Amino acid sequence: MKLTTKMTTKTIKLQGKDYAQVKDRLQEFRTANPNGLIETTPTIQPDGQILFKARILKDKADANSAEATGHALGANTGTKAFEKLETIAVGRALGLLGYAADGEIATSDEMEEFEAYKKQKLEELLFSSQEKLESCTSLEELKTAWAEMPVEAKTSLANLKETMKAKLTK
Repeated sequence: MKLTTKMTTKTIKLQGKDYAQVKDRLQEFRTANPNGLIETTPTIQPDGQILFKARILKDKADANSAEATGHALGANTGTKAFEKLETIAVGRALGLLGYAADGEIATSDEMEEFEAYKKQKLEELLFSSQEKLESCTSLEELKTAWAEMPVEAKTSLANLKETMKAKLTK
């Protein structure tokens, strides 16, 4: 009888979920698959972006070994952009092989960038919504502006709406 042990990868919290960073998933993969193979290949695209391809085999000596491929495309700008793209590609391939805390394939960098993007978009929405409310010159305009406003903005700007309503009622 062969006993197997389940590896538990170290995780961090992102968006309230447990997320296993690529470096920790890579360590788990290498421990579980000492004869594994990880190959990465960068290709410069005609537009100057870099496409990274990562190919991972669980056992390079076994022709029927489980295999996965991950890709990452991006500009080679900014600090360590080249290395980040390679890590993203490897992380995707590891995720496809099942090396992820909760099935997520994205890297922690991608998740953090996405969260920053969502935050920026919300701030832009709130700013433009605030400007729209503050520019109203009648209760009817205020009512229309409020009705057209997304729920995310309404939640944050309810006090401003009431202030504008009181101002326009005078």
